[in-house]
This record gives sequence, C-alpha cells and structure tokens, in this order.
Amino acid sequence: MGADNMNMNMNMNMNMNAPPSLSGLAQRIRFNTADFRKLIPNTSTDTGVPNPLPRFPPNWDPDLRTYIYLNDFVQVNYDSGAHRGWFEILDDPLVIGNEPKDDDLDPQILEILNAAPDREDRFAEIIDQNDADGAIAYYLGMLMIDPGRHPNTYLLIRVARRIGELVTMALKGKHMHPRPSQLCPAIVPMIDPPMTPSFPAGHALQSRLISLALEDARPGQRQKELLDYLARRIGENRVIAGIHFNRDIDAGVDVATKCYSLMQNSPIFNQLIVDARNEI
Repeated sequence: MGADNMNMNMNMNMNMNAPPSLSGLAQRIRFNTADFRKLIPNTSTDTGVPNPLPRFPPNWDPDLRTYIYLNDFVQVNYDSGAHRGWFEILDDPLVIGNEPKDDDLDPQILEILNAAPDREDRFAEIIDQNDADGAIAYYLGMLMIDPGRHPNTYLLIRVARRIGELVTMALKGKHMHPRPSQLCPAIVPMIDPPMTPSFPAGHALQSRLISLALEDARPGQRQKELLDYLARRIGENRVIAGIHFNRDIDAGVDVATKCYSLMQNSPIFNQLIVDARNEI
C-alpha cells in the first residue's frame, strides 16, 4: 500500500508545477493508468482500439503546425538548377538594400536619441510587444480574432511569424551588424537588446508579413490602413526603445514585401488564405 501511495503522490506532485499547455490551459492532475488497473482488474484482451483508426483532430497545436508551411516555403522557393533559393532572392541588394556599413549611421544614431522622449508614452506598449506573442496580441485585439472561433486566421498569423523568423535569422547571420548601443554609448536601450545581430529588424519584418497575410484574408481599404499602421508602429517602437536603427526597420519591411510574394508560391499557404477568408 505504501508503494501505491508513493506512486500516486509522485504523479500528483510532479504535475503540480507543470507549465501551462500550448493551448493555454493549465495542466491538471492525472492518476496513473497503473493505479486504475489495480482498482479495476481487466482480464479482456480487447482494449477497444477502433478499426479503422480515427484521424487526429485537424486543428492541432497551431504554433507547431507552422513548420509544415515553413517546410513548404523552403521547398517551393528553391531552384535546384540555378542553385538559388529564397535566401539568395531576399539577400539581393535590390531587396534588402546596401550593407549597413556602407551607410552614414550618424544621422540614424541622432534619430534614435531624438526618439527617446517618446519612451514614456509607449513604455507599456514596447514592453508588451517585446516578445512574439505580445506583438501578435495586438493583431488579435484589433481585428477581434479569437483563436477558437477563427483557427485558420490564427494559424495564418503564426505561419507568417514563423516564416519571418527563419528569414530574419538567416539574414542577421549573414550581415552580423551591431546594435545601436554597441556603437554609441549615449544610447541606453530601455530593454535588454536581443542577443542577435541588428540588421534586418525581426519585429518589422514579421509584423509586415502578418499584416500582408491578414490583408489578403480580410480585404478592405480601411482594414489595410489599420494593418499597415500597426506593422509600422511595432517597428517604430523598436527604434524608440533604442535597439534598432531605422535602417534595420526599412530593410525588414522591404524584405517582408518580397518574402510575401514568395510565400504565395506555396499551394498550402494560398489555401490557408482561402480558409481564413471563409471565417469572416
């Protein structure tokens, strides 16, 4: 009996500190299957497995499901004959612009210093948008998107963010440009700069991709204006916070615009747009 109690207590205690699930629901205490077997012996060999097997529910974890679309984005945008893919297309100077080292950064440093007085007004907003989920929440709130009632629209947002993350980090790793505070000691960031290179700006790139995707899924001039404004503001907040040059923001926007045209080469992404549009 003591071993049974210890087994049950371990299952209960180990789940007490379990993190919330990806669905947002808190983990609940569960009894071990072995404990039920001791209480209700089962002598049948029929475990009740259905035939044919059911399919897993289609709307499984949206954040992890984005990798399906990311994989398709990579595959459909690679020309094996030319040995040229999405990275070579987006790293073209006509898309991303010149190397930051070729620009005069003094005026952009002054722009960051002059933007600092706006920190007080946007303090809570900048902190809230610092992580990906915080920025996404602004889109959900503005368009009243409920992940439960609009699963395809929510997945669309996550897909745009995921593809934007890949593009951002690949380009950052190529250019390796320092953050503004590394170049000018007068710039004191209001939050810790991410441990990634500065160019291009990931928030600007990803928010522009999200806005473009939602403009396709929810067409309308007024909607487009609001989405464009929100994407610009999220990027602008990173300059006010002192962690990006305006040059980084501009490059992120330009790359996102070209990247979105590549995303439209994917049949499953185009179908997701249609599915999201039908949720309006």
